[in-house]
Amino acid sequence: MKKVFLALILLATALVFFGTRSYAAGTGNLVVHFKAWDGDYDDLGSWAWGSTAAGKLKDGVDDFGAYFNFNDVAVGTSVGFIAVDWVGAGPDWDGLQTRGKLTGDINIDASAIVEDQTTHVYVFQGAATATDNPGHFIAKNDAFNMLVVYFDPSGAYEETLGVHSWGWQGTGPEWGTPAQVFSKAGLAPSGVEVKGFMAYADAAGAGLLIYAGADANKKTGDVSLNLSGAEAVGEVGIAYVVSKGDAYTSGDNVYYNDFASFKEEAFTFKLMPFGNEDKSGTYAVDPTTIIVKTSAQITSPYPEATDKDAARATIESWFTVREITGTDTYGDPLAIERVDFATSNATLNAFVIILEDELDNTKEYEVFFSLFNTLAVAKDVEVTLNVTVPANTPTDAVLSIAGSGLDPAWTPGAAAYVATRVGTTQVYTLTFTVSVTEPFTNLEYKWTRGSWDNDEYVATNRPLVIPNNVDAITFEDVVLSWKDIDAPVDKYPAPVREAEVNVEASIELAMDTEAPVLTFISPSGIVGKVPAERIIDVAWGQPFNQNLFPRFRVVDDRDGDITPFVYVPKGTNSVLDTRTVGNYTIMLRVVDKWGNVTEETFIFRVAKSS
Repeated sequence: MKKVFLALILLATALVFFGTRSYAAGTGNLVVHFKAWDGDYDDLGSWAWGSTAAGKLKDGVDDFGAYFNFNDVAVGTSVGFIAVDWVGAGPDWDGLQTRGKLTGDINIDASAIVEDQTTHVYVFQGAATATDNPGHFIAKNDAFNMLVVYFDPSGAYEETLGVHSWGWQGTGPEWGTPAQVFSKAGLAPSGVEVKGFMAYADAAGAGLLIYAGADANKKTGDVSLNLSGAEAVGEVGIAYVVSKGDAYTSGDNVYYNDFASFKEEAFTFKLMPFGNEDKSGTYAVDPTTIIVKTSAQITSPYPEATDKDAARATIESWFTVREITGTDTYGDPLAIERVDFATSNATLNAFVIILEDELDNTKEYEVFFSLFNTLAVAKDVEVTLNVTVPANTPTDAVLSIAGSGLDPAWTPGAAAYVATRVGTTQVYTLTFTVSVTEPFTNLEYKWTRGSWDNDEYVATNRPLVIPNNVDAITFEDVVLSWKDIDAPVDKYPAPVREAEVNVEASIELAMDTEAPVLTFISPSGIVGKVPAERIIDVAWGQPFNQNLFPRFRVVDDRDGDITPFVYVPKGTNSVLDTRTVGNYTIMLRVVDKWGNVTEETFIFRVAKSS
């Protein structure tokens, strides 16, 4: 019996031993590469879970961004990852002192952990795992890898958007049926989604192009693995792509391992250039109508506004149209009748400007966008300050502010700046006006009880930032202590108030300056000939045969086929007399919507038969 018991012990020991050894062998390493759009990795850390993975500060920074090494992770483990700024020994989840969380939960697929191998995974700011979105991109150690990042600043991703590819593992469908490989890679600073996918090839020479199913909606020319930087199996090359509209194949919107150029093109606020194929971007439809498309969404003041007219006026104030008169010189602003936009949308990136003045397409114009423009005439903004004071404030106190830009300036107790107590509460309110012209007027002030002997015990003056695109603005203040009543050792900090970022951009206005093209298509004797050689013989003394009149087609670069609008203008070039022998020059004229004129002539030759 003892021998059996001993044998069982030995068997159990062997199982434990071999089980432990198997577990140790069944591990792999994981490197998570993280890209922050601003390139700031100083305080970047992570929160991680799954097997040995745990939160920590970054391990280093390379050409892609920051990286985190998670070693000896058990095979079959899905590793969780969150990029988050750290303060001291841990994450600053609420972003009170930092950027806080830079991703949502990233659940890295268990297939990434390969026994005795190191797998590289790529994550971008704003990523998160969702049902139909992995939120991360895994590189293969036995393939050439190319990470493709695609961004449309307008967020106009077609449902059919995908790639046509060659030389890759699992090369997609035939031309015209895009392989829909893109998923959400992250969110740009503007909040617009960034797309991405990882492509794998067994050998060099693979390529692809991004499109939505046809030549007319190609977003790139050929995107090449050989140019991406992946020179050997296991390496990862990167192709950053910025959409410049449809039928764009020049290749200058593809940035291989060049994030700086991609970032400048993709994330800098701009007015989108005109794309003639799909009539997108910023352009003049006709002499009084301008379409403006911005690269990022702008918060609209209209839906939540109680004064709709004022909100509409604010949006109209964002735009200025001027004639270009020289290098960095412009004429007076053209009068704008109104600006149309989607009134129910919380954010906007498309506008229609209706001008009172007409554009002249023999001149050049520029469209300017600015959330905050300098006013030509000063306006008064009503400023309200509500202040809560400490309980030890004397009940007979006369609260007032003293500061810069006031009249009189820095004068405690001035009658115009004395606050009124709200009932028997510790709250006082003060309303006054400030004259403004600049986008932001910056003032400073302090609360006092009538003199500099009893002002608030604040470390610096309080800032007062007043935009010029509002008629009234309210600030909430709290006085924590007075200089002369139970003041603490240290003064308390003043609130932080900064001007909003003044989003600005401009673009030369695309107008229709091209005349229509009239092409003769019959009779064959005049097709492709110069006017003097376009001769059609007409029988003398016979009624004119209408079938002899030439056939033609007119195409305009903006208006398309305008053949039905061709006419023969009255005058000497509109006369044919079959009773009289001779050459009769006939003129055809067509005018597009912009007034661009095309005139072509041909000759009816009246001759007696031989």
